[in-house]
Amino acid sequence: MTGALKPGDRLVELKIAGEMATSQAPVREALRELEAMGVVETLRNKGARVRVISDEELRQIYDVRAQLEGYASELAARNGAALKAGLEACVAKMRKAARKGDSMAFADHNMAFHRAIVEGSGNRVLLDMWETLNVKMRTMVNVARSSRNLIDLAESHLPIVEAIAAGDGALAHETAKQHVLDNKPDGGSVS
Repeated sequence: MTGALKPGDRLVELKIAGEMATSQAPVREALRELEAMGVVETLRNKGARVRVISDEELRQIYDVRAQLEGYASELAARNGAALKAGLEACVAKMRKAARKGDSMAFADHNMAFHRAIVEGSGNRVLLDMWETLNVKMRTMVNVARSSRNLIDLAESHLPIVEAIAAGDGALAHETAKQHVLDNKPDGGSVS
């Protein structure tokens, strides 16, 4: 996530175990978890490496995300007043991270914002589907490839908050969907 390892870098269990002062078993388990998240791939007879995530894959994920988050926002608008303070707190934390230039913290708070909306939808199946997109990791990849001002990006979440808080499901749906689409990698930014 921090960029210390680049796409394609090999991940040697024995070396990592030595660096972490542990046995290979926990390293192997961690690599399996990272593979499930989509950031590591294991190739037969070649071992594990940092997975290359293409711009096209990111764009496709953002297209799916836009649909899921639009629908989640529409459903969340039913409880908009109850969600408003939490969403505003996430935006405030995004601003703070942006001012510090801390893209990792920004991605954490960005993910918390979007997750709060999906959870606020009350639809467990929708949440499960959204979680498979691994929004935090994909956001970090997009932040690393983007040159967009993170403070502006934090502010771009406010229309979603207002639409949800107003209880306007149709507006919340369209605003959230457009927010994600506006921040697709080929659009130049992150959501």
